[in-house]
Amino acid sequence: MSATKRGDFAFEPKVWEGHVSAYFDRKMAIGQMAVRNKTLTAAPGETVNFPYFKKIGDAEEPNEDSGLEVDKLQDDSFSCTVKEVAKAVGIKKSAYMKSAEDRARIDSEVQKQIAQVMAEKVDKDIITEINTSGNYTDGYIGTTDTHVAKIANIAEGKILAFGDKQDQSVAIFMHSLHFLDLLTDSTAGFLKADANDPFWGAPGFIGRLLGMALFTLDTMPAGAALNGKKSYYCFIMKAEPFGIIQKQAPEMERDYDMLAREWLFAGSEWYGVKAFHGKVSADDKRISRHLFATRVNA
Repeated sequence: MSATKRGDFAFEPKVWEGHVSAYFDRKMAIGQMAVRNKTLTAAPGETVNFPYFKKIGDAEEPNEDSGLEVDKLQDDSFSCTVKEVAKAVGIKKSAYMKSAEDRARIDSEVQKQIAQVMAEKVDKDIITEINTSGNYTDGYIGTTDTHVAKIANIAEGKILAFGDKQDQSVAIFMHSLHFLDLLTDSTAGFLKADANDPFWGAPGFIGRLLGMALFTLDTMPAGAALNGKKSYYCFIMKAEPFGIIQKQAPEMERDYDMLAREWLFAGSEWYGVKAFHGKVSADDKRISRHLFATRVNA
């Protein structure tokens, strides 16, 4: 009779490593352009108002015998209303008993994931806000598959949107497929990366292009297919293009439901997102939207 071999043992002991944290794919960078307003954290109500002065009329050329027309200084305001955003997770007491991970690690993972999805919600709200009609000015809007994100089209777009104020553009956010076309554009050669840049190390930051900080984010909204190719919007912004108004900073709470034998975790915050594009004046353009095709089939 032969000796015992590996195949003769049917039971295999299970060796467990600690749980690996969940993977979140969303890269978030656009929020760093925001003006952060915390006025409501110390005041009652759910709405913050932004007052501003309107511009007076043009100067006159009076003749010798005429008086000046008296103008008046006026003001107005725009507002932003905050909302509650929250997320809850429940864990049964029996689940703690069965899990291969210790309780402290499970609790930490729950809180980490709640914080992550709430941050992603802010990021999604920002993109929805800047992509809403009235909160941007159109720049270069491609209509065919050859209208890609090359240096000439980007330069044309920001001038079409901002005119002689195009030099006030501080950042451009584009899809990675746009960046691919830019990298392979033989007329490029304007991209510069510098470790002394204030955005160095920020998520999605690539370098400087046409005087703007360039960020690649695959969260950019998709446009309609152009001759069978995928297209995406990209955004060029001036300083202070939108604001995040905070009423309550993110709070984490935990409680135990004795009857359900369940631990409950919840996170909540109150905030609002407001585009400042064209709010003080129709000429106060701060956000421009551009549409470029890509090389990828729709």
